[in-house]
Amino acid sequence: MPVRRGHVAPQNTFLDTIIRKFEGQNRKFIIANARVENCAIIFCNDGFCHMCGYTRAEVMQKPCTCSFLYGPHTGRSAVAQMAKALLGSEERKVEISLYRKDGKHISNPHY
Repeated sequence: MPVRRGHVAPQNTFLDTIIRKFEGQNRKFIIANARVENCAIIFCNDGFCHMCGYTRAEVMQKPCTCSFLYGPHTGRSAVAQMAKALLGSEERKVEISLYRKDGKHISNPHY
């Protein structure tokens, strides 16, 4: 079955390869377009949707910072570190509290 992506995702076999590889590893992930202003999400797998409680249609085109998953205990410092890493195209490990659509805390998301 072909992978369904957002309407702005380029037809790219590299992306298809990444999606197939990570889908087979039972991972939860998103892919974003770094060439647009808010680094919009162009793909999210079923595992990510199940984890956060949003449908794929609700997640597509949202910022890759996943600000729609922020809640009462999401630290400003962690959000700033993540945004800085994305802007600088650098790898950074950040512990951040995220919340499902129903408001429940996502325990140990490993981001």
